[in-house]
Amino acid sequence: MSRVAALSLSMVLMLAAYPLISFGTTHGPSLLWWLGLLALVLGGVIPPAERFLAPPEPAPLPNRTGMADDKRIS
Repeated sequence: MSRVAALSLSMVLMLAAYPLISFGTTHGPSLLWWLGLLALVLGGVIPPAERFLAPPEPAPLPNRTGMADDKRIS
């Protein structure tokens, strides 16, 4: 799963969680509250898990102009 897809899924889960929790708390079945809580937790866990479990991105290749002009060296 790409980084954008993981973050998009996380955002959708977190946005869907709040109405589910609200409806489950006020006058809906308690199952909706639990589904909302599960969506909220999963939406919050995806970004850190993706950061730690994804392979590192490759470093950019050095410039041909030399180290003095390389923007990675400050």
